[in-house]
Amino acid sequence: MKATRAEEILKSQEIIGVKYRNNDVWIESVDKERSTAYVTYLEQHNTVHVAIGQLEETGPVKPQ
Repeated sequence: MKATRAEEILKSQEIIGVKYRNNDVWIESVDKERSTAYVTYLEQHNTVHVAIGQLEETGPVKPQ
């Protein structure tokens, strides 16, 4: 993923699925200059600092 797309997802009104190392995550913040982001694992609720290039968009998520 590119930094601009990560920022678009962060600002989106829609819920857009994102994975990091095959785990669902929520983008908390984006640093475009460093191409990094803080993401929170949805199941474990811990936040990590990652390279944006390692994030994978999985598409829109429908509310349940």
